[in-house]
Amino acid sequence: MDGRKPIIITAPSANCGKTELACRLIAGLKDAQALKITRFHRESHCPVHGVDEQGEDNCDGCAPAPAGFELVDDPEALRTPGKDSDRMIQAGAEPVLWLRAAPHVFEYALTASLKRFDMNRPMVLEGNSAATVSGLAGTVILLWPQKTRGVKASVMPALKRTDVLVLVEAADGPPRRWPNTLKQALAKAGRETTDLPEPVWLPADWWRKPASEAETRLLDRLEVALQA
Repeated sequence: MDGRKPIIITAPSANCGKTELACRLIAGLKDAQALKITRFHRESHCPVHGVDEQGEDNCDGCAPAPAGFELVDDPEALRTPGKDSDRMIQAGAEPVLWLRAAPHVFEYALTASLKRFDMNRPMVLEGNSAATVSGLAGTVILLWPQKTRGVKASVMPALKRTDVLVLVEAADGPPRRWPNTLKQALAKAGRETTDLPEPVWLPADWWRKPASEAETRLLDRLEVALQA
């Protein structure tokens, strides 16, 4: 693919802060575009549905499209208050589209979706699935907080192609403590912490605060990775 490499934001589970990080990067990069990615799943294995009182409203992967995928570009749907796509639009991304796809057609659907964007401009892809496509050259950001809702299988490929690692400080305990779930996932993948890039650390409640010095370092690190 010609042009700039897209930025792929990954995380081990739902509610890790992927969309918040995507929005802050969009605001910092300027002239960015964004693609929200949702892969369909069976409701009995849904990582979001029924988890809490907001789970049902926040789940977008339990209702597959008849054709196996759809690229949502309807402004009314994208601007639904509270949706990730609306947050990306408010952060300044233009355009913002939303890909919903089944696993067996995902690679085809992603390739078709990317044709709707100008790859000479900054491009943010929010979703683990993009990092599973080996033929897609991208800058992979792995965001890993201290606590997760388990570890999705879809994040495992990102462990082997992480360009920028973002870890979140513990609210209590020793500073800069590597999350146990990350160390366990690395062991399962046959890798060690030294196989990952030096992390950028965010404070425990980073999503509640204005952009910090750590996020400035993250943008600097990202610019280096994009030029590599």
